Amino acid sequence: MRKIDRIGNPPAGSAVTAEGVKHVMLYYHYLDIGDIDGYASLLTKDVTINRPGVASHSGRNAAAQAQAAQADLLSRHELATVVAEDRTVVVIGRLVRAVADALEVAPRDLDFADVFTLSEHGLVRSYRRYCYVPPVGKMAVTGGQES
Repeated sequence: MRKIDRIGNPPAGSAVTAEGVKHVMLYYHYLDIGDIDGYASLLTKDVTINRPGVASHSGRNAAAQAQAAQADLLSRHELATVVAEDRTVVVIGRLVRAVADALEVAPRDLDFADVFTLSEHGLVRSYRRYCYVPPVGKMAVTGGQES
């Protein structure tokens, strides 16, 4: 796999994959600014979207409607690593959410690894998010060993 630099410049290689990397970078930008039409323009008609805790979405219109329903302008994606090869793009980063209420106890930031597959035109054909979930309860406090 080839690593992409932090500003999204792809190495020499597949033109489709390079175009797809640009589309993936725009994908996050459009989500961060709430541009649902821009977001939808990067998806194939038969796209599949899978994220933890949310129903899967198939098709551009369903994905755009779902994204519009959960749009959150208080969040932004911080991308740490982008790796691309053979119409696959993997992004490792963090979703940073602004704290709306000081009494809120839910975790606000989310570490993720996103896997995109691309169409022959470099559009997003599928997307799956994997998240780091910190341990809770007794196992978290004792480092995995019960006392």
